[in-house]
Amino acid sequence: MNRAIIILLLLALKSFSTEKSEDVVEKLVAEMSKLGQVAESVKMNETFQPYIVSVFNGSELESIGVNNLQEALELVPGVDIATNNMDNKRAIFRGSNPFAYGQSKLFIDGIEVNNLFFDSYGSYLSMPIEMIKRIEVTRGPGSVSDGVNAYAGSIRVITYAEHFKGEDKSNKVLFKRGSYLYRMAGFTYRYKKDDFFMFSDIYFQKNDKSLPAGNDALSTGVYGTTNIPLSKSGNVPLWMKNYAVGLQFRYKDFRIIGRTLYDERGSAYGINGALPPKNNFAKFPGSYLQIAYDKILNSYHFVVKGGWNDSAFKSSSKFLPDGFDAGGGVTYPNGFYGDLEARQRTFYQTSSFEYRGFKEHVFNVGYYLEQSKTYKIVTNTTNRLTGIGMVDYSETYPFFDPKAKRNAYRIFLQDRYRFSDVWSFQCGINIEKVSHINTQYNPRIVAVYKNDPVNIYKIIYSRSSRMPSWQELYTINNHAIVGNRNLKPEVVNAYEMAYIHKFSVDSFLQLNLFYLHNSDQINNINSENQYRNSGSSNIYGMEAELKTPIGLHGTFYANYSYAYGKEDHKYPIANAARHMAKSYYLHQFTDKISVGIVGKYVGSKERVWYDYRSKLDSYTTMDISAGYHDRRSGFRIQLSAKNVFDATVKYPSPPYNYDDDFTQEGRTVMLTLTKAF
Repeated sequence: MNRAIIILLLLALKSFSTEKSEDVVEKLVAEMSKLGQVAESVKMNETFQPYIVSVFNGSELESIGVNNLQEALELVPGVDIATNNMDNKRAIFRGSNPFAYGQSKLFIDGIEVNNLFFDSYGSYLSMPIEMIKRIEVTRGPGSVSDGVNAYAGSIRVITYAEHFKGEDKSNKVLFKRGSYLYRMAGFTYRYKKDDFFMFSDIYFQKNDKSLPAGNDALSTGVYGTTNIPLSKSGNVPLWMKNYAVGLQFRYKDFRIIGRTLYDERGSAYGINGALPPKNNFAKFPGSYLQIAYDKILNSYHFVVKGGWNDSAFKSSSKFLPDGFDAGGGVTYPNGFYGDLEARQRTFYQTSSFEYRGFKEHVFNVGYYLEQSKTYKIVTNTTNRLTGIGMVDYSETYPFFDPKAKRNAYRIFLQDRYRFSDVWSFQCGINIEKVSHINTQYNPRIVAVYKNDPVNIYKIIYSRSSRMPSWQELYTINNHAIVGNRNLKPEVVNAYEMAYIHKFSVDSFLQLNLFYLHNSDQINNINSENQYRNSGSSNIYGMEAELKTPIGLHGTFYANYSYAYGKEDHKYPIANAARHMAKSYYLHQFTDKISVGIVGKYVGSKERVWYDYRSKLDSYTTMDISAGYHDRRSGFRIQLSAKNVFDATVKYPSPPYNYDDDFTQEGRTVMLTLTKAF
């Protein structure tokens, strides 16, 4: 570690060699502070790690006007955002299966938060950026934490529970107001005395958003020609109520981490593609609690964890319009309503052991045990026989299998081998067995070459698998979404190469090439709407990422990504942009006043081969923000304008759904007030 600090210090000195002496001293002090934090947290610089990683600092994201986790992910190379009829958004990495959830994993302070029903983390994408200290995004598959298989990528959110000596104040209160009657309030609080540590973050936010949509799915004839006249257009309800409470306690080697999240939103585009009323809603609540023992003894490091995770899906909505003809002589004169609820609970226990007793090796071995089951199903719908009145079908005709349960077992092994001063290797494997699914063996092999601390080269091979989500497996009695118990896991074999040039501690150029072979891809884009392992895809591309200072007061960041592939060796990958470019520039006019500009370009997207629509148009957006930050008092005010030129932004809808796709926000504004103490 001392050697790493010396190397990074030399890099910092090199970057200052052409600056004035007084500026050198000022920046050198700042750089040394950062280096001290790196040493104290026992973290090497991310560029030396055996992954393709992008790291974003929360405070810098605040300064350029980023509002939440989703907007931060939109800046990551190769990452795009997609959504569905319930506006349950997901991050798409490198164009890999835009129709599926679970392709990537989200970790908050080291705990995976993907829910069980969808295998998604859409409810956390609205997490305010002021609650986030750092975001680390790993592109590509491989073992990330406790042997978890992150199929296409992983996202690590680090909150202000992490704190080092010399850092700015970590306690804060904040308030926001913005477009669509958005309002938000929250705070973070950290307390430490002797061996006891406590941290809490709490936020509440809501809005009254609605956005225009073209004719709904009935206009396409997917529900029969007799129902085409019932099609509607208008504003879709996208309002939101969202709050979360996070708590952490630590005493010596023991720690407890918990979080509860409540997420309620308008029914958006309707589960079945019919425009719903404004007051209809869907809920995605979730909670988790983990207890851990973490002990280091000389060359040994033991970690024992256990916990539970509750997640749920609840919807109360009008699924089909008045007068809908269901066939067979059944008509719903007042429409078809449904109150649906599915609750799942997971218990898990995991342990890992690390040994550093050998000079050139670091060994890791561990296991993970999980038991999940559905413990509540509610299915109240309009009478399916008469079309009038509500009937409880929870036992006779549930929308989800009430007996769904699953066990999972994992073993993970890893060796990090420092072969010489310039070569290091990582070899590991995840072995996973899930109920009713064949055992999966997912190896990972990495070579890192660094002849000097400025130029780093990486070669990576990894295999990963994504288990089918519970929605894909166990949804029943719904003609719009049909589950399939015979699904196999998706599998990817990934080959990656990367080159990184370090200009200084905080500036770099990163280039990487990748080739992905995906097999047994899961989607329900077929005439029966059934989830199936529908085929394979081959995707290749590149990503370039640059961060550099501009003079003494500016920071410039930019990336470009290219991804192209074919499904089943025939059709271009659908719903994925081939070209994307993102950038931002932050200028610090004084030590208190800054201005940030963010630009994003997302290229056009092809449709699935049988979709009759033309490809989805590209779009370009620009955001501008200005802020005043008095670090001495801790007061900050930020004014941001998003999509200032009011560009048309759309996410693709499936075939025979909303033909005009899912329109996103135009120009919006946000005012943020923060007080740190």
